[in-house]
Amino acid sequence: MLETAEHILDLIIHYGVLILELIGALLILYRSVRAVINIFQRRSELCHKTLTAGITTGLSFLLASEVLKTIVDRDWTSIGMTCAILLMRAAISILLHWETKAEVAMETSEEQ
Repeated sequence: MLETAEHILDLIIHYGVLILELIGALLILYRSVRAVINIFQRRSELCHKTLTAGITTGLSFLLASEVLKTIVDRDWTSIGMTCAILLMRAAISILLHWETKAEVAMETSEEQ
């Protein structure tokens, strides 16, 4: 009985990981295509925002899938991958916040 429940949990988690990784990859791909379209439409100010938003959102889904993987695998490789994705997401969030703050400061200084 316990083995059956564990097998069902493994299947649910593996399919959940697959779905989350697919969503994360598709989000990054979609936002990348939108950023390229913005470049061709001469809206370069939207290009960077679109791309960084897509990457941070996609990394969130990839992080969620890695957390689910660590529930099943519990080895140092999956834990290391989770830490790496977490660090990348944190770094991108910090850089995005810093850049947004700098843009706002530049816009207010131009208005004065």
